[in-house]
Amino acid sequence: MLKPMASVMAAMIMMAFPALAQKADDSDQIKAAVMDYFEGQGEASRERLDRAFETNVADMLTIAKNDNGEDYIREWDMADVVVRWSEGEPVTEPRVGRIMNMQIIDGRLASVTFDSNGMFYDLLTLAKVNGQWKIINKAFIRQ
Repeated sequence: MLKPMASVMAAMIMMAFPALAQKADDSDQIKAAVMDYFEGQGEASRERLDRAFETNVADMLTIAKNDNGEDYIREWDMADVVVRWSEGEPVTEPRVGRIMNMQIIDGRLASVTFDSNGMFYDLLTLAKVNGQWKIINKAFIRQ
């Protein structure tokens, strides 16, 4: 009786390995996209920023204050932001970026909470587009 149970358990474990390997691969690709954003911004690297963002649809949002001191959602088109970041001067002082939390949903969507140099908190939404993880939305607040 023990042998058939052991065989079933071994088969179940073997079937789980591809899913675990895919999740680890997705996690690595998501980390790479997030770091392409962070380092690409610091290096003023258009190549890295284009790898990170799906610029034809991505937006960047924050909570800002209007002239009356009231909160509102400010939005930028990420294609314009990437151009601005890549035409700027590279940052010379050391920067530290840290993924605080990552959640992968169904192997097709992910959310990442990111500490950007101790100055901003980013909430990034990523989608797997043609096998590549791309940032499709960036919301941030000042720390």
